[in-house]
Amino acid sequence: MLNNGQQIGHYKIHSAIGAGGMGEVFLAEDSRLNRRVALKVLPENIATDKDRLRRFEQEARAASALNHPNILTIYEFAAENEMYFLAAEFVEGETLRERLKGSPANLKSALEIAIQVASALDAAHRAGIVHRDIKPENVMIRPDGLVKILDFGIAKLTEKRNETDSEAATAIMVQTSPGMIIGTAAYMSPEQARGKQIDARTDIFSFGVMLYEMLAGKPPFDGENAMDVIGSILNKEPVPVRRQMPEVPQEIERIINKALRKDREERYQTAKDFLSDLKEISQELTFKAKLEDSGQTITRSEATVLTESGRKAIETAELSEENPAAISEGIPSLSSKTQRKRHSRKKAIDSLAVLPFVNAGNDPNAEYLSDGISESVINSLSQLPQLRVMAWNTVQRYKNADFDPLKIGTELDIRAVVAGRVFQLGDRLVVKTELIDAVDGSQLWGEQYSRNPSDIFQVQEEISREISEKLRLKLSGDQRKKLVKRYTDNAEAYQLYLKGRYQWNKRNREGLKSCIAFFQQAIE
Repeated sequence: MLNNGQQIGHYKIHSAIGAGGMGEVFLAEDSRLNRRVALKVLPENIATDKDRLRRFEQEARAASALNHPNILTIYEFAAENEMYFLAAEFVEGETLRERLKGSPANLKSALEIAIQVASALDAAHRAGIVHRDIKPENVMIRPDGLVKILDFGIAKLTEKRNETDSEAATAIMVQTSPGMIIGTAAYMSPEQARGKQIDARTDIFSFGVMLYEMLAGKPPFDGENAMDVIGSILNKEPVPVRRQMPEVPQEIERIINKALRKDREERYQTAKDFLSDLKEISQELTFKAKLEDSGQTITRSEATVLTESGRKAIETAELSEENPAAISEGIPSLSSKTQRKRHSRKKAIDSLAVLPFVNAGNDPNAEYLSDGISESVINSLSQLPQLRVMAWNTVQRYKNADFDPLKIGTELDIRAVVAGRVFQLGDRLVVKTELIDAVDGSQLWGEQYSRNPSDIFQVQEEISREISEKLRLKLSGDQRKKLVKRYTDNAEAYQLYLKGRYQWNKRNREGLKSCIAFFQQAIE
């Protein structure tokens, strides 16, 4: 047990905040960067255990490879005087277990949490990582509503496909706390409980259990002890969630049931598909609630206007002022503003503005990066003939201005806005980006990148490529090449070029002098 005030490397211990099978967790102060961190320390008595040490190192590798707003950020894994520790971001808030406290969450809150968890799992699974321990204790909710998945302590790299999950199957026999035994067992997938080979679909089952519990107030599988719980998971079907909570929409019950299939071939095959269904029902319920707030009634089938099938149905029914026959048949008339939004959604996004990225660290020496990345993404996307992209000179006036995507959309007559924030954290370049619908302000896509500054090419290419994919632009081979075309592979020369562009855009005598100097260095 570490004492308050004790120093480990450049971390000063403040207080203990928790403990688990992989070690104790402390709140500490990073004296180098003046920030609070969560320090997970492997106890001395098991630090010499090669298997546990390997798992601890695996957690560091697995989690540090993931860059996603809903996944806990790992700063470093190190050792001090034979004491091994993991430094991660400190997240203030409460766990999902604390939020639930044995009672169900409201539907809106449950969906918001579920969508963020599904997004994190999608990112992890695409990186080849399975969490294997999804449960309310490993989901943290910040006061602002942002969700973080914690503890990749038993995360498994799926490339090792010849391994089975015997570790999970024997877990219930090595734990000593009955509460912890049942708490872990209740979220195991059938294949995990049997010790069989696992993949990403194990997380989907565990996530389905957690979503059921959020809505019903209790997990779908229970028992007096761990073996009873596992027997229930393997042999019994859960009570339908709508029987526990009748106000849960039937579509959500269908989603949960699909996630809880005992045969993983019948479950969602990817977290992305799970996420897509959650977003679709969330949009549908939001749309229905807005109509009800306006005094109009609507059936569930009509509410699917925001789903793919709903859009097709609306195109047939033509719910607009231009189709009085539809209105006379009892279909509610929408306001002209709502109609504009609906009609806009039917059209593919064919125009956007990449706003100047924000220099979130307020480091004047990094200002060239935030501007440079924005301008480079504009240049890349401008190569696509089916997409109208606002020029840098057009969007530059929004630098440091209040961010209102709907207002910007109207002023520039565009369908979407790309916004971003750039941080220079030591030797890491962190770029957070999002694509926003300029009609209704909804987020269409968001991502976080953490790279070495020398990888700035890769960041810009990924942003441009993912935006084009999100807009479902059909690109030819030549167009794909143009999208990621590099005019140099020299990162240092490119950064000098960006500094030169930044000075050039100042449009003054001093800026011009500096611009020439940077350009000269870039070509030397």
